Amino acid sequence: MSASHEPQPNAAGEAAYRLGPLLMLPGVRRKHVWTLFFISFFGIAMMNTVGILQAYLFNEILRIPANEQGALTGTLLVTQELVVVLLVGLAGAISDRLGRPPVFAAGFSLLAIGYCLYPLASGTPDMVMVQLVFFRLFIASGVAGINVMLSSVANDYPVDANRAKMIAAVFVCNGLGIGTIPRLVGGLPQRFIEMGLDPVAAGRVTYWCVAGICLFLALVLLWGLKPGPPVRTTRREPLLATLRIGLNAARMPRVALGYAAAFVSRADLAVVSQFLTLWLVREGMAQGLTVAQATVKATTFYVVIQLFALPWAVIFGIVLDRIDRLIGLAIGMSVAFVGYASLGMLDNPLGNGMYVAAAFVGAGEMAANISATSLIGKEAPERGRGAVLGLFSLFGAVGIMVVGLVGGWLFDNWKPVGPFLYMAASNATLFGLALLTMFFTRKAPAAA
Repeated sequence: MSASHEPQPNAAGEAAYRLGPLLMLPGVRRKHVWTLFFISFFGIAMMNTVGILQAYLFNEILRIPANEQGALTGTLLVTQELVVVLLVGLAGAISDRLGRPPVFAAGFSLLAIGYCLYPLASGTPDMVMVQLVFFRLFIASGVAGINVMLSSVANDYPVDANRAKMIAAVFVCNGLGIGTIPRLVGGLPQRFIEMGLDPVAAGRVTYWCVAGICLFLALVLLWGLKPGPPVRTTRREPLLATLRIGLNAARMPRVALGYAAAFVSRADLAVVSQFLTLWLVREGMAQGLTVAQATVKATTFYVVIQLFALPWAVIFGIVLDRIDRLIGLAIGMSVAFVGYASLGMLDNPLGNGMYVAAAFVGAGEMAANISATSLIGKEAPERGRGAVLGLFSLFGAVGIMVVGLVGGWLFDNWKPVGPFLYMAASNATLFGLALLTMFFTRKAPAAA
């Protein structure tokens, strides 16, 4: 077994590190690979903390009126996504010149600054909103850098033949972190209260603990990742050229459906991270729980969603390799529909029925995302493939912004489960579009 970890010499005489089935490029060492896995465990979870703690921030620290929380959540989400869209290309370009570690570390440092400032907002409601939007710019900038660097480093280290396996390994680390860290972070305010802090101080210290973890991760990155610019880089197309090529490809029905799938599937992820704890904390408060106790309960269900999403990614990934991608998309959207629709049928969102609904939501959000990515990966033409994938990501960003605005309005003006019912309708619509596309694209050759 230990032999699998021994360096393997290449033709140039340089040592190539092997970890099980994963063979790295020459110059990539054991420390570099394990640092990536360590950071991957924390990365997505640290970014998602902004949504996990938001209900506590609104209800206990800032005392945001209940009928304004949805709109504020949507505004902050749109702010973040706009910044991410604007900065991802810049972060990638800078890392191509300076190397991945400084940009990666800067991402976590910006995240730390945002988390330090977030619970310090004060003043009139309008002033609080302006401050939160400004503080969210730091978090959003950090998210942009971390997202780009996670995927970039995972692609930089392995040989081409092992790249998919390396990305899968990083994804597993992401999933394990998302399945454990939110529960720990969500329980910190209650722990600090039991230690004698008042609820406001407990919330602020929780945010500052998260900020401290982010700074620690930044230092680990600077120490552990491979220094210097990456060996292989790709030329980045101008944004307008990417849009033109990607839109032309939308003349192909399956590519157009892939764009629509990105719009819906990315929103599936966002609605859970931004509105789930906000909804469940409100339900807990209505049932007599403190905000801290309700946050513990809410993050428990959030973790259940993630724990079911991770194995479903493996199962559904195997299934997708054996069926038509359109059929896979239809299945993925139908599972997501069942998950989100089931949330609207719960009499007690904090009861045992929520565990079943959360399992379906976890399987559904993962099925929707994997099937959408699989479809566009299959249908994107070789010429202009990067542009098509870039526009796919852009449609996903638009979907996140729309669910922030629409979901926020529904949360405030209809009912707190409204954002999830919106996603149920969106997934059902895409299910129907997948069936129509399947019918017409299969009929087309016969008609010709």
